[in-house]
Amino acid sequence: MDSTASDAHAPPLRTRQSLLSRLRNLDDHASWRTFFDIYWRLIYDVARHSGLDDAAAQEVVQDTVIGVARAMPAFRYDSDKGTFRQWLLRVTRRRIIDQFRRIYRQPVHAELTQDELTQDEEEDDEASAAQVADYSGGQFECAWREEWERTVFKLAVAQVQREVNPKHFQVFDFCVLKDMTVSRVAETLGLNTAQVYLAKHRVAQAVKRAVRRIAEAGEI
Repeated sequence: MDSTASDAHAPPLRTRQSLLSRLRNLDDHASWRTFFDIYWRLIYDVARHSGLDDAAAQEVVQDTVIGVARAMPAFRYDSDKGTFRQWLLRVTRRRIIDQFRRIYRQPVHAELTQDELTQDEEEDDEASAAQVADYSGGQFECAWREEWERTVFKLAVAQVQREVNPKHFQVFDFCVLKDMTVSRVAETLGLNTAQVYLAKHRVAQAVKRAVRRIAEAGEI
């Protein structure tokens, strides 16, 4: 599989600097849709893992996206301050804390700028969040990392699905994603076991390459 060709047709697997530049234009609906498609599930799942219910987690997604939209016109990427994903983690954590504050009828945070989201203020937030939620900073960052890895895997699978033989992907879907036995997949698709093993291996390797490209490309 040619990585150059596949990358040309793949959706962004991370928020690249060019996308961040486009997000400064709030009327660029295509870029904002790309941003939302990449990150909404990540934000939602971390909010649920923090102990919020579905409605509150949906509000975290909404409030986080709104917060990012308000910050983006003045946003300037600075690699010395960390990746965009780390900045988004801090914004999301604040919004989750705000939800717990609402539950416990405590004051919520005002809108924040990029520079205001410093490590010291993160630690202050962790101390105040402990009053309303049993969810430490370490747990939060672990959940964020795990959900990000799941997000990358899902996007990589979606990319590979468009590139490989549809029947080969169906084998991968049945064997890996649906955890069906090889014999059952072979019977279902009218293949022999050798064909199933080979197709599964080829698609699995393509997915691994797609995931690896994300890590090797470098984050912003």
